Amino acid sequence: MTSPTRPPAVLYDIRYSRFTGQLRPRVYAVLALARSSALGALGVRRSTGAKIWPFLLVVVAYAPAVVAVGIPLLVPDNDEFTEPLDFVSYYELLALIATPLLAYVATTIPSLLTRDRRDRVLTLYFSTALSAWEYVLGKVIAALLLILLVTLGPLLVLLIGGALVSDSPIDYVGDHAADLPKVVLAGVLLALFHAGWGLAIGSLTPRRVFAVGGYLGVMLVASTLGGAVASISNSDAFLAFVLPIVPIDMTASFLDTPEGNVTAPQGLLWAVWLVVVLGAAAVLWRRYRGGRES
Repeated sequence: MTSPTRPPAVLYDIRYSRFTGQLRPRVYAVLALARSSALGALGVRRSTGAKIWPFLLVVVAYAPAVVAVGIPLLVPDNDEFTEPLDFVSYYELLALIATPLLAYVATTIPSLLTRDRRDRVLTLYFSTALSAWEYVLGKVIAALLLILLVTLGPLLVLLIGGALVSDSPIDYVGDHAADLPKVVLAGVLLALFHAGWGLAIGSLTPRRVFAVGGYLGVMLVASTLGGAVASISNSDAFLAFVLPIVPIDMTASFLDTPEGNVTAPQGLLWAVWLVVVLGAAAVLWRRYRGGRES
């Protein structure tokens, strides 16, 4: 018998060498994490089923603004609706998207953290160019971008669409120039509130279903109890504990609000908002301090 022919041995000269390329600042790693996290939450580069739900909610959130912009085009001789803001105000638009916003946040924001905890890859992240705080910062940026997509986006469609369908766009822009910082502030207030709470819930469990249920549970229970106590006591102050409408009613102080709209005292609304946002920041600090999986 002849022995099988073996391939000749080959020696490779493998040595460590100094990296000679251009080093990028660490902020690039944070932004890359934010981008990949946001796209992943929207189902990009995932199965078709993972894309349907978030994009469906985005469409629902934009629908009222698109309809409001389209009415002056479809019915140009309508004296009652001469511009989109005659059909729906900025405040009313935020109230209309409150429900899809809750569903959207619940199904996208906590999963920014739960997936990494479930797969136990935090240690791998922290052993690279990302520290624990840079990791959290990247996730916060991703959460804010995702929520601004459905809070600030529809407001901008309403604002910009009004100029596009106006008979005199230049005059319209001049008349509504002050609206831009107001709608940006409104979108940011909602984004910070929901991003903070959603990430705090997501940091507490590796199970996505528990995070979604926890987020919706607290929001819905608080809404039910706050509304019931406000009705029984006939006191608007308890409306400040209806968490889903807290950041929306805060915008009543600087957005045009329809007459007769009942909101809690603005000072109390701001206090609740601060408690939620700062409380969420404290939870994230506790869960990720020291760069370990806690």
